[in-house]
Amino acid sequence: VSTALIIMRVSVCLVLTVFCLIAFISQADAKKGGKGGKGGKGGKAGPSGKSGKGGKGGKGSQSSGFGGAPPSKGKGKGKGKGKGGKSSEESSEETGTPNTNSGSCTCDVASLTADVLAGVATTIADLTSQLATVNTQIRELEEPDVFSCKRMSGYSDESAPVSYTACDVEQPSGLVDLDSGKFTVQKDGVYRLTFTARMSAMNGQIVRADMYVNDVLVGRSSANLDTSDSTTILDLETTNTLDMNYELKAGDEVYVMLNYVGTMSLIQSSMNYQIFFTGEWIRAL
Repeated sequence: VSTALIIMRVSVCLVLTVFCLIAFISQADAKKGGKGGKGGKGGKAGPSGKSGKGGKGGKGSQSSGFGGAPPSKGKGKGKGKGKGGKSSEESSEETGTPNTNSGSCTCDVASLTADVLAGVATTIADLTSQLATVNTQIRELEEPDVFSCKRMSGYSDESAPVSYTACDVEQPSGLVDLDSGKFTVQKDGVYRLTFTARMSAMNGQIVRADMYVNDVLVGRSSANLDTSDSTTILDLETTNTLDMNYELKAGDEVYVMLNYVGTMSLIQSSMNYQIFFTGEWIRAL
């Protein structure tokens, strides 16, 4: 869903940018319009050095561009100081005042177009980066690190982590060392960790399965009989599961150790698969 929204956002942005660019260019062309007509020639000099009457202004040219202005009429009042009066265009050039009659635009269309396109390129680059991030997040959710390993025989060694026979699921491969029983984290995140075993507390004693992260105890599952009858010796067999969520960093090691009282307690399994160690990446930190 997030990918579809990003793609839709990119498409809308491109359409709006092209539309604005076309409108801007059309507006710039419209401002150019047709050139105003030249002023008429000044009248002849009047008597005693007085200025004569200016000639009639010429007719403005038609606009040929899109959105062009209507034809402008030349203003032809010439000052007759012995010579013909000058047109409005010539006068504006000499005095330095802008000629507002032509309707022309001095905008640098090429430069403005380049600026707009540069802005569009920046926006597209940002959206492309966001899309790549979303794709990475989706890939992590679709392909999380996950494993499920099993042991097919009993275990009672308190001096070493529980080891395993095989893994039914291990993606990517190499997450769990079967001999050492340790899961080595490949990427940071919140993980769901479980350990399930058939636990046998013999002669009224207790057996515990402790989960460690880098030699630090983080969880415990236990089985024992709580009885005050010291004359009756009872054995307990039950299947217990330790299930927890835990934040892990790349390089962390997770494993399970046994801890029990007495000499006969243990965890049991067989070809019916009664000991499991599982882990699954849930989300990023």
